[in-house]
Amino acid sequence: MEYLDQIMGYIQPAIDFFMPGLLAHAGDGGVVNWMPLGIQLGVIALVLALLMREFGAILIFTVVGVIIHVIVDVVMPMVRSADGASFDAAAFAGQLTQPDYLLYLGALAIGYFLAIVVLSILKGLIFRGD
Repeated sequence: MEYLDQIMGYIQPAIDFFMPGLLAHAGDGGVVNWMPLGIQLGVIALVLALLMREFGAILIFTVVGVIIHVIVDVVMPMVRSADGASFDAAAFAGQLTQPDYLLYLGALAIGYFLAIVVLSILKGLIFRGD
């Protein structure tokens, strides 16, 4: 268990750096809702890892994953609402200049990068072909 403590000691400053963005946009302000965030990230990363043919495209697929995640974050409240909520472009554009939203996007980018790398390695082990 001392190895895990040492690893957490290395990555805890990064987690603390991105936590304000995660709390503001993936949580309720007090705690991060990891389950919906993880499911959404996992499904999108799995599809992108299956679509990625060569490992050199990892950065492109990371950016595409973040864009798809943001689109799903914007569209899901409109789909779930019964009163027909509409998209407010001005509020969304204003959100792109807030530091906590940029921290959220940075955390998503790191998450997608790591998830796509791991899933691509697993895909390479399972689907061996010519």
